Amino acid sequence: MKLSRWAFAAALVAGSLRMASAHEPPGETYFAFQFPINAVPEIDGDVGDWAMVPRDVFEISVEKGNIVETVRGDAGNDLADFNARNLVAWNEQTNRVYSMAVNVDDNLDNDRPDPSNYNFDDAWHFVIDADHSGGDMYADDWTTLSEPEQQQLFYTTGQLYQIHLPPIDGYWAFMYIKATNWLTTGREFPFPEYLEIGWNRTGETGGPGVYTYEIKATPWQTWDWDGPTQSTIVDLQEGKVIHIGFLYKDYDLDDGRYDGSYDFPAVHNVWRNANLMADFELLPVDDSLFPTAVETDSWGRIKSRILTNN
Repeated sequence: MKLSRWAFAAALVAGSLRMASAHEPPGETYFAFQFPINAVPEIDGDVGDWAMVPRDVFEISVEKGNIVETVRGDAGNDLADFNARNLVAWNEQTNRVYSMAVNVDDNLDNDRPDPSNYNFDDAWHFVIDADHSGGDMYADDWTTLSEPEQQQLFYTTGQLYQIHLPPIDGYWAFMYIKATNWLTTGREFPFPEYLEIGWNRTGETGGPGVYTYEIKATPWQTWDWDGPTQSTIVDLQEGKVIHIGFLYKDYDLDDGRYDGSYDFPAVHNVWRNANLMADFELLPVDDSLFPTAVETDSWGRIKSRILTNN
């Protein structure tokens, strides 16, 4: 499918000005690398599978100024205290979005008193709005509604995944901000065809270390609390633009406050409003990296455009 991104962009402009403009940073587009089917990464916390992804083109990081502390203000971006980098990818045949993150932290904090819920601990949050529809995923006034009404609204059109390492009492991976559901029980993934998360941690709580995360996420158009048969999935195609964001929570002092919320884009409410996520364009396979891949014509021009934008 050659140059379909232009047709898609035109459709967005014609169909919805709000959709076309609702992202952060305004006017900027990032890019999702496409793995060919024979190189899709294992979701096991070993990011060696990502080595062929050109970091100069695709990396989102603190060092490049993409990931910024947004809440405390006094945390700064001291790489000796906190550093992180991300990559985003996809695959047309699996119809899944992939991401990896490596987070170097001078003080690992993993001592939450209630491990069965989201809590105040170091964490990586991955947020995705795969149909690029934007809008609220969480609103304060929704909390006054009944539970069934809430479940028609919270994170149905965009998803928030939260990973706390290492597992405590087996709990470590959540969707939404409070509990478990069919996609993840907090301890395991009942439907791994729809969600996989891998991890690794080096170092001990209270000292320096490294967190490594990987995720394979389904591009939900509408996610339903009742299960996969009630949910609908976006058909990912080359040139399509989707919304994605990341947040890292850093707790060092145990004083009940963030010691840093390092967010991409650099707007903290990206976790609750899909209009604040970044635009990611889904690229073709880079045939120069994978000689057996099909796509050939447009990669050189796309790569030149990426480097120009960066």
